[in-house]
Amino acid sequence: MQIEAASEVAQDVTKELTRFQRYTGNLIDNALNAGTKVLIVIVLFFIGRFLINIIRKLLRKSLERSSVNNGNIKFIDATVRILLYILLIGLLAGYFGIETASVVALLGSAGLTVGLAFQGSLSNFAGGMLILLTKPFILGDYIFVPGASVEGTVDDIGMFYTRLKTVDNRSVVIPNSLLSNTTVTNLTFFDVRKLEVIIGVAYDSDIDKVKSVLAELLDSEEFVVHKKDKQIFVNELNSSSIDIGMRFFVKKSEYFQSKWQILEDIKKTFDANNITIPFNQLDIHMENDKIKP
Repeated sequence: MQIEAASEVAQDVTKELTRFQRYTGNLIDNALNAGTKVLIVIVLFFIGRFLINIIRKLLRKSLERSSVNNGNIKFIDATVRILLYILLIGLLAGYFGIETASVVALLGSAGLTVGLAFQGSLSNFAGGMLILLTKPFILGDYIFVPGASVEGTVDDIGMFYTRLKTVDNRSVVIPNSLLSNTTVTNLTFFDVRKLEVIIGVAYDSDIDKVKSVLAELLDSEEFVVHKKDKQIFVNELNSSSIDIGMRFFVKKSEYFQSKWQILEDIKKTFDANNITIPFNQLDIHMENDKIKP
């Protein structure tokens, strides 16, 4: 009986050892398989990232050959990069045995949650797409945005925001949703801009002489373009002056410099021709009444 009991114990121990060896072997095999898959996924990720960079470079070169402005190129590049990385992650998940449909459903659910949480950011993204397609302005344009009470040169058009550089060297960031849903004045859309200057002269001035002097001045200015289209006119009869208006074209890149220069030249020209620029004043006339004793 003791021998039989010892034999049964030995068999049980042998079974347990065999079971443990199988479990250990399977565990090692599973670990090796999982480690191999992880290494393969890491290698595939770096290969995929390398291919994504190649695709982006080819896309950028193609857009540059098509004369697409730099702002739109940056926007398209950022969008394509996000989409390609999402595709890469989906492919790597499929390699681990995760069904593509499940990945798509998960991304869709996550996208809906993120979309509800970041409605403003998504509207900015949609606004950026509209700016990209309609091109109301490009990099380097000088725009005025009444809704933000700001104006400046377009320095960058991003996926969610557009950055302006003001004349006093400030950086202003405006949401794309605002730019796509409000009136934006592009002051440099055309190659030339019309500059208007109003200057007041005294009532005793000879208007014909004033207009002739201003016409000669505009003809002599190098920054004035399309000189045949210049206009000189009486703009208004003010209480203390006759306002003479001037309209002429200048290059968009020289708008402010031209305005400053013409004002200085007008003053010098008027001084040389004895034309008075009046200032606000009050004339008081007093009569001396003789008092009879």
